[in-house]
Amino acid sequence: MQGLNLPAEIVVVDGGSSDQTWEVAEKLGAKCMLQRRLGYAGALREGFQAAQGEYVLTLDSDLSHPPELFKELWAARNEADIIIASRFAKGGRSDAPFMRHLLSQVLNKVFSLTLSMPVKDMSSGYRLYRRESLNLGAYRPENFSILQEVLVRAYSEGYSIKEIPLHYEERASGSSHVSFVKFAISYLPTLYRLWKLRNSITTADYEYRSYSSRHPLQRHWIRRRLELIKGFLGGAERVLDVGSGSNYLAATTPGFVALDSEPRKVRFLAHLKVEAKHSDAQALPFEDGSFDGVVLSQVLPYVGDVNAVIKEAHRVLKPGGSLVVVVPDSRRLSWRILGSLYRLLPNVRAAQVKFRHRFSRTNLVERLANGGFRSVKYKYVCGAELVLLCKKVG
Repeated sequence: MQGLNLPAEIVVVDGGSSDQTWEVAEKLGAKCMLQRRLGYAGALREGFQAAQGEYVLTLDSDLSHPPELFKELWAARNEADIIIASRFAKGGRSDAPFMRHLLSQVLNKVFSLTLSMPVKDMSSGYRLYRRESLNLGAYRPENFSILQEVLVRAYSEGYSIKEIPLHYEERASGSSHVSFVKFAISYLPTLYRLWKLRNSITTADYEYRSYSSRHPLQRHWIRRRLELIKGFLGGAERVLDVGSGSNYLAATTPGFVALDSEPRKVRFLAHLKVEAKHSDAQALPFEDGSFDGVVLSQVLPYVGDVNAVIKEAHRVLKPGGSLVVVVPDSRRLSWRILGSLYRLLPNVRAAQVKFRHRFSRTNLVERLANGGFRSVKYKYVCGAELVLLCKKVG
């Protein structure tokens, strides 16, 4: 810390040791506190709460985490919100006994694949956090699975993660109190709870991941919708995607500007270097005639004032600009069937997703005409979802 010229505090959370840890640490300038909550999770949460800095570094005190590596963690702080010293990143390695190393690899593979997390070492406790990425009130485990929970909740809120290689050395002193069978079993409730979180429509990257969904119908539906939107926009150079979520099209198409009312979605896109704005569809933060195209995909059924949103879309479009609107067609039998099935999904029920407005093709065309748009053509996704192209007139 002194070599980097950083103002810092060192917090030692002591679980009632009898080896003079407290005395030695205090003598060397650390702030010591007696652990009150149970387990590793209790120690970690109490350390988080006691730490005052803009950044929070966590590492084990048995020298299996080399403190010198902090320089590399600190150097990478502007590249992501959470930096992990990783045994399994390229260049990392572990000196742990073979069986323990193998079990750790299996555990991390299961968690990263099941939860669709772009992290190879989710159980490393050697991390540098930007404080705002921590959500202390949300963590429930009492054991080591809090390490996965912290990462998953942060990533689901749109915070980014980066790994740098770690040479993990066997502990210099003390012995582990972990029973590996109990250790693995204790992770199952956390894995299930985090799986539900990762598959919620409210998670930051839900729309982005839907493009490559493991469910064939959802994957086909999303890809067909985006294909139609892109085709209808033609050669529009600058496009505003209102209510974009973490839309794959906005994330991968040059000239797209994403706008959403949920900060976590905007954070996720911003980390992908997408121009993203946090705002309301009824008050767009752009000047008149700023865009060649506007997309309102699955927006109108949920907003408070449909006419206000249409008016704002008209205002920010250039004369002759394209508006693409996507809504379920409530008069179609195919939507009534598919919509009923859709509302049965646990992630939709949990998010209490409800339409405030329902549309048919004819009444949508009428409302858009009253707002200064001429309907040009339309197509359906799976015979249920209407994709409509309009041009600005008047």
